[in-house]
Amino acid sequence: MEALQRDLLPWSEEYHVGIAFADVQHKQLVDIINRLYQALVDGKARPVIGRTLDELIRYSTAHFAAEEKVLQSCGYPDFPAHHSEHERLAYAILEFYQRLMSNELGMTAQSVDFLRDWLGQEILDVDMKFAPFLKGKGVP
Repeated sequence: MEALQRDLLPWSEEYHVGIAFADVQHKQLVDIINRLYQALVDGKARPVIGRTLDELIRYSTAHFAAEEKVLQSCGYPDFPAHHSEHERLAYAILEFYQRLMSNELGMTAQSVDFLRDWLGQEILDVDMKFAPFLKGKGVP
């Protein structure tokens, strides 16, 4: 009998940007989203889901700050656009959290899709753009 897939967003080499600190942090973000998904599938109570969303907000904020520090120190020319995209993504996840916690939004397949797409956009659309630049600057 085949095991059920327990992850919403299995880690894939597609998400590998080739910058060590970013890849480690992206894997952690994937893990948090998968734990949130599993809490939903298992019917966990709103406080459990809220704590996991809070962890996602805190970790993504720290991730954005770490990334931006490296980008600024290396003189990344598209830093203002990258920072703006981080702000947009952070606002989207915070708004999602607030709507969920105020019972304005239930945890549905659509809301879980939002989380998967949010992280996919962060890695594939936003972060893949800086990887060649940082590699050229010798960032491992």
